Amino acid sequence: MDADGKPKQLLSTPQKRLNHIMSEQKRRNAIRDGYVQLTALLAPAGAPPGAGMPTRGRPKGSGTRGGGRGGRGGFKGKSGILFRAVEYIQWLEEGRDALAEEVLKTEAAAGIHPT
Repeated sequence: MDADGKPKQLLSTPQKRLNHIMSEQKRRNAIRDGYVQLTALLAPAGAPPGAGMPTRGRPKGSGTRGGGRGGRGGFKGKSGILFRAVEYIQWLEEGRDALAEEVLKTEAAAGIHPT
């Protein structure tokens, strides 16, 4: 029933199909936009995507065996972007942990007790 208490009219098969197509297109666009934002976040300002990012060896799926696609600033498709994002987040976490440890050492050396 709708807001007026009248029975809701069921969608026809073509309407259902159109709704499904529109929903799927919206989902694909959201994913595409997310990847564009992710590649922009992974690149230093003014640099091509992926330039200057930390690397610890090659992430899985980043090799060129089998003729991997190039031309994406070092990313090998969408999976490569995800591997680089994970690698970058892990690098940031390690940096954060190292800084926290340095703060504790500095506070201890200065006789400061954290509260």
